Amino acid sequence: MSSPPVLLLWTADPRVVRSLESVAGEQGLEPRRTDHPPAEAPAVVVIDLDAPGAFDALVDFRERWPEALVAGHLGLPDRERWLAAERAGCDLVANRGAMATALRKRLASGEIRRGRRVGLFALNDAAGRLGCIWRETAGAVVDEPLAVYHVGSRFFACADRCPHAGALLSEGELERNVITCPRHGSQFDITNGQRLRGPADTDIVTYPTVEDGGQFYLLVP
Repeated sequence: MSSPPVLLLWTADPRVVRSLESVAGEQGLEPRRTDHPPAEAPAVVVIDLDAPGAFDALVDFRERWPEALVAGHLGLPDRERWLAAERAGCDLVANRGAMATALRKRLASGEIRRGRRVGLFALNDAAGRLGCIWRETAGAVVDEPLAVYHVGSRFFACADRCPHAGALLSEGELERNVITCPRHGSQFDITNGQRLRGPADTDIVTYPTVEDGGQFYLLVP
């Protein structure tokens, strides 16, 4: 008999833990604390975004378990932290008191996993290549130009159009994890989409990915 899917709790807030344990019971999930992590990828991870090291943990969980649904809770409404959490990989962000209700609604819709897989390329095709290794401009995968970068041993997928004037970022210069727009010099961190220098005044979208069976996939809703 297989074990139930795991709801992993990276939170020590007693009120949140109690309410999420109730949600887990309703949804057939097994609640676990991070000091007893599951051998297989959890279906859901919930993070206290106010705790020290929360955003580092969020990035780590997102990389280790790209198909898990990752949710984060905040003690007080904070738009900047809310948006930062979404950019870092949170699929769901809610205030502490609303976390259980928001997660229950999301799970009731059947959306436990993060998205469907769309194959982009074979990993062997990227062997030995660094920088921008794949581009999609026709909107076949997502609704905007998309670029995949190979930096070190990791791959990053992000929007390829500069939010300032629409230039293709992949035609600019990439230095480590920073891409410079070829038209007006805006800079972005391709690992998280953060705007580092204007004239662009917004970040770029990043996309979750997964490597499996020698293939590289984009996860889309």
